[in-house]
Amino acid sequence: MKKKYLIVTAISMAITIGSAMSAFAAGFESTPQGVKYRWGSGDYCINNWVNFKGHWYFFGNDELMRTGWIQRDNSWYFTTDTGELQGGIMKINGNVYYFDTNSLKMVTGLYTYNDATYNFTENGTTNGAPYVYTEWNSDGSIRRGKKIKIR
Repeated sequence: MKKKYLIVTAISMAITIGSAMSAFAAGFESTPQGVKYRWGSGDYCINNWVNFKGHWYFFGNDELMRTGWIQRDNSWYFTTDTGELQGGIMKINGNVYYFDTNSLKMVTGLYTYNDATYNFTENGTTNGAPYVYTEWNSDGSIRRGKKIKIR
């Protein structure tokens, strides 16, 4: 009987302690400063990437999600105003760029698109540019066209 009492007491204590511990749901949080991402541990994402439902997002040292141009590890990236990193051919502020569809990094040098070869630099193409329907502003907001999900 004493053994049964100890087991019941131990289970009750474990349930009490477990329910007193905070549990955090991982996900995006809107704050007055901007959008943040909270890990399941309760910590916010700082200076790191988050892959959420097949899309990549970046959060800076201030815990806030970045939009528009991002420079990280000597590479350039571009995100929409919703923070999703983009890949493929993009027209940003009138210049056309190519972002690798796997790494999502901006690519410089020669690249063939629709049977034509273009020279891409950090400032866009130098020898003309392919037609791009959707255009973006440097902050990630749409200038013309419609937003599509790349991945």
